[in-house]
Amino acid sequence: MQKIIKIEDPREIVGSFFEKKVADLFALRKADQSNSGDLPDLVSADGCFFVEVKASAYNNGGVIKKAQLLRFDSTINRRRFYAFAYHSIGKNMQKRFPTRKRLEAALDLRSVYLLPFSIVLTYFDRSKKRINQKYGEFVQLRESVAGQIFTLQDEAWTRLHLNRVDYMTTKLHERVYVMTRKDHLLKDITGAFNSKFV
Repeated sequence: MQKIIKIEDPREIVGSFFEKKVADLFALRKADQSNSGDLPDLVSADGCFFVEVKASAYNNGGVIKKAQLLRFDSTINRRRFYAFAYHSIGKNMQKRFPTRKRLEAALDLRSVYLLPFSIVLTYFDRSKKRINQKYGEFVQLRESVAGQIFTLQDEAWTRLHLNRVDYMTTKLHERVYVMTRKDHLLKDITGAFNSKFV
């Protein structure tokens, strides 16, 4: 009888890799122990805020799922962030890196943008939606657009219809960007940041 070898989904490997990376960068712990999707991926050590991690190639974009976004909005009464982690690997990921070990060795952190929930929710609402069987209704946030939001560029903020003065930005490293609503949690986030994990 021939043994069937299950090939790991590279998207799951990438997701796990960057979830750990973001946890290490900001001293976070896993929040959703059951992987049910009811909670964002990570929570701060003191439990005062959550972080959902979205990892993708820089030219593809982190997937923001409507059902997940609305669930987090209606069930979590604490501060929430999305961490968009971008890598440089383009097409044919599974063919080029057929094993977990080779893929993890090839992954690089091009950038990570920690954005408040209000930005992500508004970006979703004001973006053209796509639908597929796996994600339902979704939009994607490319690295270039995350950069435009972070640098407070007119085009991005006109699209969002939010007031830039309500947000603060901090560059913690040449590849790590944090935005908060006013100064909420900024001191906690910057204080927990550990550059050795970049």
